[in-house]
Amino acid sequence: MGIKELRKELSELRISMEKMTSEIHETNIAIRDSLKMTSDTIKEMSDAFSKTLEDVMIQMSNLTIQMNVKDTILKSLGIDGMIPDFFKKKK
Repeated sequence: MGIKELRKELSELRISMEKMTSEIHETNIAIRDSLKMTSDTIKEMSDAFSKTLEDVMIQMSNLTIQMNVKDTILKSLGIDGMIPDFFKKKK
């Protein structure tokens, strides 16, 4: 193999390496963008879940307060024993 052939091989190798480097760079950008989108989606889902959980906890708290007020009123009126069991709060 002569010098010209060796230079030609090295030139082709350099061009191939540059193409591969460019493709790897583009792949890294695509992976980074995909991970960012996934992260944003997970954050949005987490925020929505937290809001839903908060709403459910508030509703449960309000229901508990309503049941406690109802029990207090029934006891203060002296009619607690007259209410059928299916209207009473489950313990």
